[in-house]
Amino acid sequence: MLEIPRVEEVTMEGEECISLRPLWEEVFWEDSKEFTDYYFEEKVAHNRAYALRIGKDCVSMLHLSPYRMMLRCGCGFAEQDINYIVGVATKEKYRHRGYMDRILRSALSFMKEKRQPFTFLMPANPKIYRPYSFVYIYDRKIYLPKETAPEEYIPERQFPKELAGHTFLTEKELQDLAEFATAYLSKNYDLFMKRDMSYYRVMEKELKTQNGSIFRLFGKDGGLEGYFLYTEEEGRGEIQEALFPARRKCCPVCTSGRKQPAIMARVVDVEAMFSLLRTRTKDISWTVKIEDAILPHNNGIWQCRITPDRAFVCKNMQAEEARGGGMGIDCLAEIGRLTAWIFGYRKAEECFTFLGEREKEDVLEKLNEIRKLGRVFINEIV
Repeated sequence: MLEIPRVEEVTMEGEECISLRPLWEEVFWEDSKEFTDYYFEEKVAHNRAYALRIGKDCVSMLHLSPYRMMLRCGCGFAEQDINYIVGVATKEKYRHRGYMDRILRSALSFMKEKRQPFTFLMPANPKIYRPYSFVYIYDRKIYLPKETAPEEYIPERQFPKELAGHTFLTEKELQDLAEFATAYLSKNYDLFMKRDMSYYRVMEKELKTQNGSIFRLFGKDGGLEGYFLYTEEEGRGEIQEALFPARRKCCPVCTSGRKQPAIMARVVDVEAMFSLLRTRTKDISWTVKIEDAILPHNNGIWQCRITPDRAFVCKNMQAEEARGGGMGIDCLAEIGRLTAWIFGYRKAEECFTFLGEREKEDVLEKLNEIRKLGRVFINEIV
């Protein structure tokens, strides 16, 4: 009689995740040894991982990599620990058995219990994540290196050649970089990773594994005016991130005019997400029915009073339990469509179902009063 192998789900914290390296190397075989070393030496110590084990062999895994993120909230920013889903992999012979479904649901349930407002990922194949209500929220600008640029704008003339000899930045240089990026991102974006010395020190190490570096751009007065992150693998250079004013004329990189869908996300906790919303000038009351096929606690009717300074959110349990409880709501939204609207990727008309044309105009006026987190800036790989 054929014995069915027992599949055990395990959760790993911190350095326990190092045991997943053999599976990582098998599935992500295209990653260099240097990059894999970096990931398991620098990143996994802070991670939580979900894995499925058959005997002693881990056959499927998913990593939650926490980032401190800045979310625009009224006139300021809220700092939130948000998990980046990375390292999603299953051994080839064990695919199409529902293993990834199992651990992805476990990870989403964990984040819901922790009341994290949302989670995000960079998909290798978006079709895998759409059934779980992940939607695109960010298109990354494609930058290209210019063939010729004034030497004074290229520190030590190391772009795009002579990268191997580039030394790490000093603490003072890292601090200046973090202050510049924080000021620039706070002015121009609504959602981004918190930038500090530690962030850029780790980023330097990551870029180094890809034959790359941080290149700073200076003005004629010597002041820092921008930077870009450059990587080069198999002879092909790529700009991972660029941050400089559009008005800057002399720059060794330029935008191609194209964008590429890069980051998908999904709301994990409706109450936590709604609590971060603010209006532009008016106070509004808004009642919405949410449908979430994966996280049932998000299902139901949510009542919100949102002002320029605060948001008051509660779930209407009585209306949910009553028959015909849909009466009195302004609109309906599936959780993925809600996500696309909150992050400004889709218009309200595309994301919500309205009860009637007359009501639609009134509700749209309310929705347009709410500030969305529409200016997203996420370029991190892991």
